[in-house]
Amino acid sequence: MKIKKLELLLICSVVVVTIVVLYNVLISVPFKDYSLEVDALRDPESLLVNSRVVLKNNGKLPLNDIVVIYDNNRDIIENLQTIKPGQTIILSPPQGASLNSVKVVTAEGISVDKQFRSPIKMPGMIGS
Repeated sequence: MKIKKLELLLICSVVVVTIVVLYNVLISVPFKDYSLEVDALRDPESLLVNSRVVLKNNGKLPLNDIVVIYDNNRDIIENLQTIKPGQTIILSPPQGASLNSVKVVTAEGISVDKQFRSPIKMPGMIGS
């Protein structure tokens, strides 16, 4: 039996789509009980600075008593009670934070230090 080019292309397409779907399913399944992803973004624009801190619980269990410390300054902190598994929380840093770094600590022993990052500005794009 001879396989035609169109059939071969269809088979390859089905294999590639199956691999992509399986990969996305596998990376979305949490393997650890406690896991926290932190993304700190500082986007300076001409008149103001947009900033945010994104917290995502990637673990199987909830995270409790979360403390967010801005720039290692104990005067500039935020407290959260719980982040459920799979939940994402977006925080706006308080006034007075210099937006250099953020530290997130949980009751479960997770401690994440992140530097604020700035997106790459492309010529001709809004905000550049």
